[in-house]
Amino acid sequence: MNWTRTTDDGEVQDSEDDVMFAVDTDECGGRFAVIADVTRDDAWITMPLSETQSLSQSR
Repeated sequence: MNWTRTTDDGEVQDSEDDVMFAVDTDECGGRFAVIADVTRDDAWITMPLSETQSLSQSR
């Protein structure tokens, strides 16, 4: 799983962010979006990547 921190214009932010986004693949090849609060254990949510929207799509 690769964690990324991006702004709306695509630039990487400082490493002090508390919430991060990643795309993970399960054992069957399904891809999932993962949003996590990295400052707390077990503070994360997932959903199928196909159901997500970019920031510009949700505006």
